[in-house]
Amino acid sequence: MESAVFKEDNLKQILKDYLHEDGWETQIAWGRTPGIDINAVRGTERWIIEVKGLGSLSAMNVNCFLGVLAETIQRMDDPNVKYSIALPDVRQFRNLWGRLPLLAKKRTGITAIFIDEQGSIDESET
Repeated sequence: MESAVFKEDNLKQILKDYLHEDGWETQIAWGRTPGIDINAVRGTERWIIEVKGLGSLSAMNVNCFLGVLAETIQRMDDPNVKYSIALPDVRQFRNLWGRLPLLAKKRTGITAIFIDEQGSIDESET
């Protein structure tokens, strides 16, 4: 059964609260609003985060993972911006991130943010 915490807008709210506590200002695309899911700014720093919730089927989650990577790569137009994907902290997404080649992670600089059912956040660079 899917946890309500793992719905996309709930993940965005958790990230918004987390970012605000750390001094970031955020612009968030709620619901099906097109554009960057979370555009965070703190002083001269900028952090773009694409968020995906948990799908009801395993195959759907694979497509979501590939889709969020593609969306992030398509937004990579500034070398000074930090880019991340945010996903529910479930084994399937952890495994998909783990199978992404280290070279791809290093060259793109994309990090993965995993959010568990308690709202805890774990950022992984590799």
